[in-house]
Order: sequence, then structure tokens, then C-alpha cells
Amino acid sequence: MNRNLALLLALLICCTLVLTSCSNPLTSLWDFFNKKTDTVEESPQQVQEETQSMSEVSVSQPEDSRATVLYYKDNEDFLIPVMRYMPKGDLGVAKTAISAIIYSPETVEDLKAAGLTPTLPMGTKINGAVIRENGLAIIDFSKEFLNFSSKKAEELGIKAVTYTLTEFPNIKSVEIRVDGKKIEEMPKGTEVGSELKRTEINLQPVEKAGEKLSKVVVYYHKKGSGAYSYFVPLTKVVSGFENSVEAALSALLEGPPEAGSLKNPFPEGTKLLDVQVNSGIAYVNFSEHILANQGDKAAENAVKKAVALTLKEFPAISKAKIFVNGKIVENTAGVGADEYISVPVFVNFYE
Repeated sequence: MNRNLALLLALLICCTLVLTSCSNPLTSLWDFFNKKTDTVEESPQQVQEETQSMSEVSVSQPEDSRATVLYYKDNEDFLIPVMRYMPKGDLGVAKTAISAIIYSPETVEDLKAAGLTPTLPMGTKINGAVIRENGLAIIDFSKEFLNFSSKKAEELGIKAVTYTLTEFPNIKSVEIRVDGKKIEEMPKGTEVGSELKRTEINLQPVEKAGEKLSKVVVYYHKKGSGAYSYFVPLTKVVSGFENSVEAALSALLEGPPEAGSLKNPFPEGTKLLDVQVNSGIAYVNFSEHILANQGDKAAENAVKKAVALTLKEFPAISKAKIFVNGKIVENTAGVGADEYISVPVFVNFYE
């Protein structure tokens, strides 16, 4: 046995000497016995998440469909307006729109990529809907409509119904009934006894109440929990402004709440120097700080979109033009370019 082992070792040494020619045989032998299997070290790949924007209409409208704005909620309980092409059918536009925000496995799966969820309880049925000549929409739900999981969900659901229906130009207010009966208060305490109107969407808490209080709606960009980004409307309470357009743009510049995931598109230090509205056009003048992201197309588009959406809340304004320190910025297609920015009809779009 020992003899055989000695012969094997001698053979290995000879092979090593032949294969390594003039290299040190002892070193080669050591390397031979301690040789490790070659492994391909996989460098961690950084996955680039491509976020699709819901702020642009990306497909043409199909035949036999209607552009309809629906209100869903996201993972931070913000109500999100989303324009969708809804098929025309026998239900009527109001019932079709509300049916689309009722929780169901199919709707949840449909909205999964957007990171949004329906706002009304599962099993809710629409018994009927009537629109009166004075603009009041009366919608009658089944008893499942009362099954909201929390006070917050209940408040969001009521607002979603109100905002979705009042997107139609012939509807100004909403009355909710359950199994044919008018109700004064929902089970979790939300009051619905009077006519419901559009007010205070995603209202932000007031820290300090001053004089001449007013409410404005501004828009911030957000990367959702799904594959899409979208704009979120916030209602802010402001004080001390005579000019409501100035109040809204000033509130926009202040930025969103720090704790959330909403993004302020304006570079730090940007100030609103002036805003004038003439013949449906808003002329907005910012300080030079707004050019800090000059050349970053996405960042500049976010600024222009936030301004245009905020001005959308003023029906008399159809276009905007941005100035920097009172001047047009030469040789650019970004912020401050010699162009008129159209106020968009829709906030977000989802196919």
C-alpha cells in the first residue's frame, strides 16, 4: 500500500515538472493540490426601473368609447384622478363610471401595474342613477356600499363618487341613497345628508391659520408603488393673498409634505416674482433659480406640467407662458422657452 502511494506521488511530481517546464516544482505542486474551481463572479446588476408616466395620453381613443375621469386611491390614501376610455353601453355614463371604481378582483388586477386600487366596497351594486335638470345626480347603491373598512376609506369613497360624477359637465352635485332611502350619515360617521360637491380633495392639515384664508389645489408628481408615475392633486389652505392664481402658484412652490413621497419639481430657492392673467393666458415670472435643472428634460417637463395642472383649476386660463427674471430664455425648449403651454384637459391617463 505504501509502495503504491509512493509511486502515485512520484508520478504526480513528474507530471507537474513536465507541465510547468521551468517553474518551481514545489510551488506548482502546492498550487495543484490547492487549486480552486474557477468561478464567474457575478457583479450585482443595478436594475434600472423604467417608470412610465401617466401624465400624457399615449393612445388614441377607440371607437364606441368615452373619455371618463375616474377617482382611485393609492398606497398613501391619496385620491388620484385618472382618465380612461370607457366603453359605451346600456348602463349610462354615470353608472358605467361608478361601476369602474367598485372593488373586484378584476379591477384590482387591472390597476395593479398603476399602483392604484378601487375606492368602493366589494359587492356594491348600483340600483339606479338619475340626473336632474338642475345638475343634481341621485345615485342609489345596494347595502354593500355601507361596508367600508374604516373612516378614512369611507371618506375617500364618498369623495370618489362625488368627484367622478361631477367630472361630467351636466352634474354639479350628488345625492347618495342606499336601497332607495336617503341617508344622513354613513356607518363610520361620514355625513352625506346634504348635496355633495367637489371640495377639499386630499386636504392638507393647516399648521398656522392666518387672515384672508382661502383654499387652492396644486399638483405634485409621484412615483407610485406600481410601474407608473402620476400627478396628485393637493388642497392647501393659504392666507394673505388677494390674487388666487398667485396664491395657488405660491403654494405650489412651497412643496408637498416632507413625510410623503410627493416630489417638488422646483429647484431650491425658486421664487414667484409675478403672475398676470390676460385674455386666458397666464404670464408667470420666476426667479433665475428655476434654471438650476436646465438641460434635464424630465425635470423641466415636471416643472411645466405642475404649473399647467395647477392653473387648470382656473377655468378662465387656457394657456401659460413662463418667464425667468422677466425674460424669455433663448435657445431652449425647456423652462422659459418662447412658447405657450396648454393647460391640460386631463391629469393622468391609464390605458
